[in-house]
This record gives sequence, structure tokens and C-alpha cells, in this order.
Amino acid sequence: MLDEGTWRKLCERDGPHFAERVHIPGLIREPGVLAELVLGALRAATTRVDGDDTDLPAMRAFRDTCLDYDASEKLVSGAFSGRSAVHSWLSARTGKDDICLAINGLDSWDAELAELLYTGFVLPLESAGVPLTRGVDWYCFVASSGTTPFGVHTDPEPSFIFHLGPAAKTAWTWPGLSLPALGQGRPHTLDAEPLLPSADSVRLAPGDFLLIPAGMYHLFRNDGPSLFLGLTVYPEDPGQTATDALFHQMRRRNAQHREQADGDPVAGAIDAFRDALGNDGVERAVRRQAMLRRSCGYGSPPRFPGRTSDQGPPYTVTRLPVVIADHSVFALGRELSVDLGELARLLKPGALVGADELRDAATTPELRAAVRALVRVGVLRSVGTQS
Repeated sequence: MLDEGTWRKLCERDGPHFAERVHIPGLIREPGVLAELVLGALRAATTRVDGDDTDLPAMRAFRDTCLDYDASEKLVSGAFSGRSAVHSWLSARTGKDDICLAINGLDSWDAELAELLYTGFVLPLESAGVPLTRGVDWYCFVASSGTTPFGVHTDPEPSFIFHLGPAAKTAWTWPGLSLPALGQGRPHTLDAEPLLPSADSVRLAPGDFLLIPAGMYHLFRNDGPSLFLGLTVYPEDPGQTATDALFHQMRRRNAQHREQADGDPVAGAIDAFRDALGNDGVERAVRRQAMLRRSCGYGSPPRFPGRTSDQGPPYTVTRLPVVIADHSVFALGRELSVDLGELARLLKPGALVGADELRDAATTPELRAAVRALVRVGVLRSVGTQS
């Protein structure tokens, strides 16, 4: 599906800063296969489970240059079945033919997609020494026509664009400081037409890849119905990393302290803050957050385990990293306070684990409970179940 050698060379040669624009024709050898996985995640994201509306995807629908709240709401709860083309679904669900749909955190909705994106795309970045301390975001844009709804703009981090078609897409970029200040000193403009003659343009066929460095102005236009998969690698920011870790640590402790503070939420939050700061709390929080992030493949915490039925063994082991530290197991964005014992040797990425192996390894009630926990969070997934 992916030209792995070319992708690995790009990661090693251009990382960690990815400061040059790069166009690689045909990097995705089977764009239709990857597109189907992306659409599978869209199906899961828009399908309600037991009438539960609390687990909603991060989706935005645009018309021209405007965010359409009504269309966004209709699509979020629109149950894309996959029986029709995604562009037909956009029109039928919203009653509009010019919708551009943006979806973030795609990897969180489908196990097969999440594992493919980590093993095929993110692992080479990690191996090349690209810092992933703040994680990544996998997103896509789906549209039938029109240009980028944000106009000519820049992003603070490099943009990795994998075009999946079926129609081609045209991209314009502006080299160096050719657009140091747009109209009225703004960092973007919706009036792109006068700027196009000074741009470097490239036509992206299905399967093509485009790397746009941080700070480079760019614009896309769809030549017909198409979608692309995008990857954002958030740049290192040690201060923000520590702040994020501390915030998550405080949230874990806050409920307990709130009860101890006689229901005073401010006093509870202050106590949680003091507790998190004491006894190397920040360092421990940063380490914990790093293990949680890595266990997601550096992407979004998976939502698919709760949507997958357990049909019993045999199980396949997730290809996302399982991090074992002391008496905790970090897996798929969750921390399990379990000691795996002999179960640990079974957790080889992608391995098939049968009933006999589980019985021989899980010889105590505690280990059998650990198996149930591994199934619950998605480390062990019943063969043949749908994510």
C-alpha cells in the first residue's frame, strides 16, 4: 500500500524539521485501499451505539469559506453506511452539493486504520528521531469541488498530505518569504486569484504525497470528488508538554481532593495542584503522559474498543505499542494497574493468541482478570469482530 522505502528515506533525510517542500508521485501505491480504511473510520464515527450521543467525532462541514453548523450537525449524526459514495452521502445528508468535510482524530475510530498508520507511517518517523512528544493528528478533507475553505494560509507545523482521489487535486505553494504580509498584515487571505501567478503549483494524482513545510503559504483546489489523508506532527514544546501532563495529573486527583475539601471545588483543585507538584509529581506526570501517548501510536486515544464485541478467543494482539512499566500497563491510551506475568510474552504485535495459550498463561484469578482488562481496552481483539 505504501512505498515504505521512499517514506523511510524521506523521514531520515528531511526530519526532524521537514523544511523543504517535497512532492512524491505514487507514494501510496494503493490509494483506493487506504481510502476505504479512512471511510471505514468515518462509518464508525457517525454510527451511534445503543443510542449514545456522548461519543461524537471531531467533524466540521464548510461551504465555500464558511463553517456550516447545520451541515456539521447533520453529518456528525448522519450514519454514513458506505453503501453510497461518500460525496453522495454529503449531498443527501445536507441537501447541499458544495460541502467540504474535515475530520480530525481519524485513527481513534478504527483499529485496522490506527495500526496501519502507526506501523507504516509513524514508526518510521520515530525511528528517524523525529520528536513525537506532543503527538500527531490524523485528519482528512472530503470535497467534490472548490478550494481550501481557509484560503491562502500557513500552518505552524509541517503538513503531510496523502492524496487518495479519485479525482486529482491542485496545490499552490509560495516559496520562502514571497508572501511576508498579506492584506492588512493578516497571515491568510481569501482573495487567492491575484497571488496564483507567483505560486509553485503541482497537480496531485491519487496516491501522490505533498510535504508543505511549517510557515509556507498554500492553497488546494479539488478538480473533482476526492479526499486526502493528512498528518500533523506537533512540534516539540517542553513547557507545553509539562503543562499538559500536569493538567491531566490534576484531573485524575481532583475528584478525590474535592470530596476531602467538603465539596469546595476551588479548594479541591488547589489541593490537587499541590499534590501533583510535590514529590517529583511533574516528572512522573510527564513520563506517564509519554507512555499513554505512545500507547496510542502517538495519535488520538482509541474509541473503537467499546464498539467491538468480545466473541472470545482466538484474539489478535494490537500492533499499537503496549508499554509495561512497574505494575502498570499502558495500552491504547489507558493505564491498567495489573501485573501481566506470563501474559506479557503473548503480547507480540499482530500475534494470534488462542484459548489454550491464554489458559496456560492466566493461571490465577488476577491474571484472568488481566486478560479481561486487555480485551476491554482493545489489546486483545476477537478475530473476525468489526471495529
